[in-house]
Amino acid sequence: MKQDVLLKIISKLLRVGSPDKIEKILRTSTQAEIEMIFQELDSVQKKGLLSSLFHKRVVSNTIRDFSSELLETIVTEAPQEFMAGVLQELQPDDAADLLGKISEVQKQRLLDVADPEKKKQLQRLLTYSKDTAGGIMNPNVFALIHTSTVTEAIHQLRKQTKIEMVFYLYVVDEERKLVGIISLRQLIMSSGTSVLKEMMDTNVVAVNASMSQKEVAQKISRYNFLAVPVVDDESRLLGVITVDDVIEVVQEESMQDLYRMAGIEKDERVFTPVRSSITKRAPGLMVNLATAVLAANVVAFYEGTIQKVALLAVFLPVVASMGGNAGTQTLVVTIRGLSMGELVLRDVWRAVRKEVLLGVANGILTGLMMAVIAYVWKGIPMLGVILMLAMIGNLFVSGLVGVLVPVGLKALKIDPAVASTVVVTTFTDCFGFFFFLGLSALLIQYLV
Repeated sequence: MKQDVLLKIISKLLRVGSPDKIEKILRTSTQAEIEMIFQELDSVQKKGLLSSLFHKRVVSNTIRDFSSELLETIVTEAPQEFMAGVLQELQPDDAADLLGKISEVQKQRLLDVADPEKKKQLQRLLTYSKDTAGGIMNPNVFALIHTSTVTEAIHQLRKQTKIEMVFYLYVVDEERKLVGIISLRQLIMSSGTSVLKEMMDTNVVAVNASMSQKEVAQKISRYNFLAVPVVDDESRLLGVITVDDVIEVVQEESMQDLYRMAGIEKDERVFTPVRSSITKRAPGLMVNLATAVLAANVVAFYEGTIQKVALLAVFLPVVASMGGNAGTQTLVVTIRGLSMGELVLRDVWRAVRKEVLLGVANGILTGLMMAVIAYVWKGIPMLGVILMLAMIGNLFVSGLVGVLVPVGLKALKIDPAVASTVVVTTFTDCFGFFFFLGLSALLIQYLV
């Protein structure tokens, strides 16, 4: 029903020519709604909708947020001359992102109709992995020769019409090697005869094109930069990454981590077809199933104890869930620390000590509460004591593995967000059952 209404509204706005209102609607619509609208419009209306989708105010969101499948559909339907204009107007990094999300056939089709200079620029950008500094940089970076005077530099600056940012001006030598940096304010306030190499700051913080985008984000955040230059192995200036690019990276990385911790892929959406969702989710669920069977084996080991005191089964979920929740809390803090560069190898044991102490403290607090609840509910004092001790032990384990597992995975060059949740949950389930049922078996005479 909503999609039908949206289709009517978009059609009317296209007829009367209200691109601003269309853009506003598109920014609040889902991919499924946009795809449905696009498929239902005629060829003339589609062209109007494309102009809104690829408008400079929303195009970055279009490329970043739309799935590869939706972008493929849109690009396939779009006239070649229209997409050639889109590529020409897009910033090179946005254009490269667009090409990186569509098929090789469509990518080559767009490159064939692109301006020769733009095509050369995009082909160079596409040689870098999309997750590196080279993959997110804008190659349209303005640089000044170090032998220029201030007057010459200002004259060159005035001739530039497409500079992404001019808060910092990069200074290069004749081989385009980055040798210094100068602020716009410093340039304006200096004497016109001053030479740049005599006044520039040679202490330049730059990133290599092969550096991961996550490390770039950390560096910009650490130094509070508005932009950072990108260089090759020989220090030649290749491009620039601005803070808005980094914000997009942080948002994307956060979303990826969230999806990975849940065991699903980042391109799945609410209205992704069922068959596609099954293939994306089933592998993670199979791993979870294997770990659940492992935990079930721990319970099966104490099957005789449970037969003698059946009410123990009532409290098994309590011990397991408390350990799992505490482990997830530790995981989130640890993974964030690793992502932001706050947690380094030399501080690992300090983090472990803090989380273990926190786990024990929370175990005592929640364990005491559960002991009282168990005693009031079932009237068996020792059951409350066992529950408290099991929860203290399990939250101790959750604090320990909640730090060591993601740190260990990172040391092995595995993304901590991918497997940490499954591993930590397995530990807390198994140890939770072991502590609770093991103590119950030892003290069974006080429970029957």
